[in-house]
Amino acid sequence: MPSPPPPSPVAAATLTPGAAASLLARCASRAAAAALHARLLRCSRAFFRSPYLANCLAAAYSRLGAAPHAVALLRSAAAKPNVFTHNIMLSALLGSGLLEDARRLFDGMAKRDAVTYNAMLSGYAAAARPDEALRLFCSMGARGVRPTGFTFSIVSSAVTSARHGQQLHAATVRYSMANVDAVVSNALIDMYRRIGLLRHAVCVFLCLEEPDITSWNSVMSVYKDQSLSSNVFECFWSMRSKGFSVDGFSVSTVLSACSDAKDFAKGDQVLALCVKMSFLTNSIVCSAVIDFLCLSDRLPDAAHLFRGMPTWASEPCNALISGYAKDGLMEEALSLFVASMRNGVVPTEFTFASVLRWSSCFGLMEQGTQIHCLICKLGFQDDVIVSTVLTDMYCKLGLTRHARKIFRTVVAKDLVLRNTMLLGLSQNGRGKEALGVFRRMLKCGIQPDRITLFGALSACSLEGLVTEGIDIITLFKDRYHIMPSLEHYTCVVDTLCRAGMLREAVNFVENKLPKFSAATFSNILEACIIQGNISMAELVAEKMVVQKSRSSLPYIILAQTYGARCKWEKMAGVWRSMENQRAKKAQSCSWLCIKNHIYVFTSEQILHHGQGATYEVLDLISWDMMDQPKKSEGVGCLQLFSD
Repeated sequence: MPSPPPPSPVAAATLTPGAAASLLARCASRAAAAALHARLLRCSRAFFRSPYLANCLAAAYSRLGAAPHAVALLRSAAAKPNVFTHNIMLSALLGSGLLEDARRLFDGMAKRDAVTYNAMLSGYAAAARPDEALRLFCSMGARGVRPTGFTFSIVSSAVTSARHGQQLHAATVRYSMANVDAVVSNALIDMYRRIGLLRHAVCVFLCLEEPDITSWNSVMSVYKDQSLSSNVFECFWSMRSKGFSVDGFSVSTVLSACSDAKDFAKGDQVLALCVKMSFLTNSIVCSAVIDFLCLSDRLPDAAHLFRGMPTWASEPCNALISGYAKDGLMEEALSLFVASMRNGVVPTEFTFASVLRWSSCFGLMEQGTQIHCLICKLGFQDDVIVSTVLTDMYCKLGLTRHARKIFRTVVAKDLVLRNTMLLGLSQNGRGKEALGVFRRMLKCGIQPDRITLFGALSACSLEGLVTEGIDIITLFKDRYHIMPSLEHYTCVVDTLCRAGMLREAVNFVENKLPKFSAATFSNILEACIIQGNISMAELVAEKMVVQKSRSSLPYIILAQTYGARCKWEKMAGVWRSMENQRAKKAQSCSWLCIKNHIYVFTSEQILHHGQGATYEVLDLISWDMMDQPKKSEGVGCLQLFSD
């Protein structure tokens, strides 16, 4: 093959450094940048005697995802590097994942500017190393480098505690950026929302001189997190009245607030606005609309909207899968999950969360383990959201060994994952292990919440640890300022009952609870029956009947007690009271999964499918057992089934 002709002298002469830099800025692929690089080398190596063109070429490589090429180019360049060279190399090293090499280059730089610090801060934030990012930010001020708005945006994403967040806010005030720069204020709002200081986030918004659309959207999200739907609606109308053009994020937030508040009238108005402004082509908006329709018992409309979408996206798929599952249509939910993957929709952590959450509720062990295999195949096993849902699924299926294995493999365990493991162990009767998870959580310095308190008290109830349960409540009151509610006091009552302290349980309920709780007294009554304390059972049942309980248990207990003592009038009065209060026994149900079909039945049923034949077989078995001698009962049953 003949060799290519040498470059034209005219072409070489016309390719100036400025023209080359302009071409490099327009390169849209690595191949184009490499071709231009080769062209420059063929023309003359004198182009790279100045750092300007080498910096432009390295910046193009780094921008196009070829960071190693940029590093190699700058290290081999003959020109003396300047601060721009170091900044480009720093960004390239960070883009290659070489955080330690980037830090060594950073420490060796004689001159650093805000761009240098921003690049290094971005590297620490991306690597989830917030402590190093905060220390570097503090040293930035000590060296006299003034932070920019982008600097505060980066650092705010690395803040994980209230104290550091307030310190960063104070720094923005000191540099006169808090109330003037909308980008900085928006970053502060998101930071306060993430760490749970929602009132501080609202204050930042109110002090902002010229909020933009992102500011309004951020503060609406804050109000939504606080379940203040009326404030969300007020912000939305104020934003529109002040001339701001709402976007997809705005309407999706308002629709979610309507769903949370079950304000379907306002939701229909926002839905009409979405149709008017053609927002339904936005996958985020479409997802919020599907959620709203499913919650307002309009699942067919949600499915119709989904089928009318021009392209499939993960967010609407997740919403409809969750809607199907909430209505008990797990077969449709799993079918949509499979169909979405066949249509090229890559599952996200939220997809797996929707499917696994409801699969575990219906006891679909086989489907759950298959989805777990898919998670490992797609590389989602290290995601904390997916790990949390897998832990919850295996705990609900009673497979605590699998749940503990997943829990141990997660490096960065958050509060939700720890609470899931704590509750899962408690629900499976493993109180000691649950308390171990709780103690390790406190040692790690994680701020617990009300769910943590419930899980710890449930574990104490399983083990009958009365003193430790009271100490935990005191700890949460004094250190974490979390006041116990009815569900927490119910756990304490259950602990006292398991320890045989029935009188103390009744006194605790009467002294601690502000109003009568039928569920709490029912627990005490059941404990009295189990432990055979008839006198205490009668006392508790009388208290429940006086309070006109809707549960049938106290009426039955009192009626049986009066009947045993031949107090027929009192017994008849109890039955009349039960009839007047329309007290009913709580109806429970069970379900079975047979060939991907879920059959739900109550205690008065066997199965919807073939229940008549099932009852006939049971009658035959019962008749055969009554007629045949005991020694031949097994033979009779075998003959019956063989026939």
